[in-house]
Amino acid sequence: TPVGVVAAPDAWTGLGLPELNLTVGAEGVAGLPESIEAGRYLLTVHGEPPSESAPGGVMFLQLPEGMTLDDAMAADSSEGPPDFFYDALVPGGALITEAGSSVSIIDLPPGEWVVADSRLTTMPVIVPATGEMPADLPEPESNATFALGEMFIELSEGSLDAGENLIRIVNDGDQPHFVDFNRLPDGTTNEQIAATIEGEMSGTPGADAIDVNDVVFVTSSGDQSSGTTMWMQLTLEAGTYAGICWFPDRETGMPHAAMGMHMVFEVE
Repeated sequence: TPVGVVAAPDAWTGLGLPELNLTVGAEGVAGLPESIEAGRYLLTVHGEPPSESAPGGVMFLQLPEGMTLDDAMAADSSEGPPDFFYDALVPGGALITEAGSSVSIIDLPPGEWVVADSRLTTMPVIVPATGEMPADLPEPESNATFALGEMFIELSEGSLDAGENLIRIVNDGDQPHFVDFNRLPDGTTNEQIAATIEGEMSGTPGADAIDVNDVVFVTSSGDQSSGTTMWMQLTLEAGTYAGICWFPDRETGMPHAAMGMHMVFEVE
């Protein structure tokens, strides 16, 4: 995949937000300053799209109060996210697209931020955010808002058009969530997505399931903890799409998607 550059939209660059321009790979995250001021950031990340060999994005993580990085590194994560992750602060941030970069806007409140790749497999770096969050944060332009919670994804405001979209994602739930955006065969329904997920979980495809080979991954938002808002670009062709959250449930360990956290939407 050629590594290119996704330009930030004029509507966002004109806000005067502080910027972070990072590169991520198997060796870790490059381009981080020694410290930052707390605030709302225009985040650009370069690298390879997500794959078995590439993490595909950057994660910012503020540990629960009283927990050290050594504690976090020692936590058991063999069965999915370690337990502390459900109480950590994670602001989101888009994964890298096929173009080789991503542009998003995230909030970084004061405190120590642990920064690593989106899978937390590279050596983390601690970047302190100093000062206080500005009281007059500018509101980035968006043409659609996705609201997330247990267990739903809703297009709560606006609509999506063919071409470039600027979307806002709000986690109103109690657990971390993210959204995978996938292209579907035209006319696929949410009931068919439910049947497809159930078939994948059980190993027995249902009568209403679609062929998983016909589901084409587009891009994904990063993990977002409760009460956070992020913004990202989303370029879509006309057609039928699904938004799906695969984050494991804190109590059952089941993917949120298997508990009904998916939606189908049309782009014209």
